Amino acid sequence: TSLLILATIFLGVITPSCLSDNIMYSGETLSTGEFLNYGSYVFIMQEDCNLVLYDVDKPIWATNTGGLSRSCYLNMQTDGNLVVYNPSNKPIWASNTGGQNGNYVCILQKDRNVVIYGPARWATGTNIHGAGIVGVPGSAPQNSTAEMIKLVRKYLITK
Repeated sequence: TSLLILATIFLGVITPSCLSDNIMYSGETLSTGEFLNYGSYVFIMQEDCNLVLYDVDKPIWATNTGGLSRSCYLNMQTDGNLVVYNPSNKPIWASNTGGQNGNYVCILQKDRNVVIYGPARWATGTNIHGAGIVGVPGSAPQNSTAEMIKLVRKYLITK
């Protein structure tokens, strides 16, 4: 059974969201209380509608949307825009990176930076000094989901 599960993961039968805790793919959402994590870093959609990046328990970056509503959700849109929506589906914050439709990924990287790739369109700017930004050579919005998964595995998922 475990061999079958491994085979389906590598063949791309299981959805990409099952592959990593630090990646959001186009069309995926983080509901209230859901998060991306990498080691001690947590990128969480809080109950108060504030999207916050923590290093252990210290907030490093936030959308500053706390208190504007309750029970918001974060969406990685297929146009490359990362958006916080209130329960009425009205945007209250956006990365303003919307453009061409394609396959994008939002990644909480090992350097503590949150970056939208497909190609890179936005980042929190919170990477640790000297760590550098991890690039994804050859990525482009028109890449298929399978191609994006290969690039992410090759360049970014090295724990």
